[in-house]
Amino acid sequence: MKSIQKAAGPLLFLFLGLVCMAGRVTPMSLERIAPDTIQAEIKGAVASPGVYTLKNGATIQDLIKQAGGESDMADLSALSLLEEVQAGQVIVVGKKNMDGSSPRISINTASKEELMNLPGIGPAMAEKIIAYRTEHPFEKLEDLMEVAGIGEKKFAALQDFIAL
Repeated sequence: MKSIQKAAGPLLFLFLGLVCMAGRVTPMSLERIAPDTIQAEIKGAVASPGVYTLKNGATIQDLIKQAGGESDMADLSALSLLEEVQAGQVIVVGKKNMDGSSPRISINTASKEELMNLPGIGPAMAEKIIAYRTEHPFEKLEDLMEVAGIGEKKFAALQDFIAL
């Protein structure tokens, strides 16, 4: 009987502690919730270049529209307008040449953002191209196929948009 009385004190204390805590602990979801908005920067041939806040899931076309639209000299051919804009992404809208033709992007000197304007080139592939050219500058356009992940099909889609 005495052992029950000795154990009752700590058990009662524990029980009262649990009762007091009831309702104060809120379960948390361990899922990562995507933010409602993101920020992205747009440069080049748009009415108002700058940093814009967009709804998560917005496309490049939405960003161009928010920047006041493209200028008369804008070359949208290298952009995938339906591509989803990522937080912190920089979009560069190229300009047409004076004769109205699209300029080519130099694979030997283009920045990561410029390379990402090429069809099928995302951030990871742009970094691979830059890393490769740092070790082996491109001597001919076909050398681009030496970069891991660029085969004949991807090269065929790129060759009208690139230059040395």
